Amino acid sequence: MPPPPADFVRDQTLSYMQQLRALSAEHDEHLRLKREIELKKLQMELAGLSPPTKPPPAQRKSRDFYAQQITAWFNRLPTEARNAPRTMEEFINLLAGRTPGMRAHAPDVSQVLSGLGWVRRRDWKANGEGRRLWWPPRR
Repeated sequence: MPPPPADFVRDQTLSYMQQLRALSAEHDEHLRLKREIELKKLQMELAGLSPPTKPPPAQRKSRDFYAQQITAWFNRLPTEARNAPRTMEEFINLLAGRTPGMRAHAPDVSQVLSGLGWVRRRDWKANGEGRRLWWPPRR
């Protein structure tokens, strides 16, 4: 069998080289897209791992907050219950704290009660055991 003509071999070689270049370009584009997708996935994963933003710190309310609560509570009491003395524990359990999630602070409550006209006296009776009691203002 005689060898193929030179023109035929050259044309086949050029055609084969063009096909290889096209396949190489397609492969390069495929790799570029794959890297881009992996990069996007990594960015999304890292965004999920970033620490959450902290909420702003809780704002502490003024002492007037206690005065408002005490006045509202006192006004809701029946008239016969208004003259009874109260302990500091009652007030602390009754009031919401100035800082959200915290309890009322006894020294602050004491200052507010004094400002509202409440009077603190000790109970020296046998069953009083010297406890401090808060008496409502005279009206």
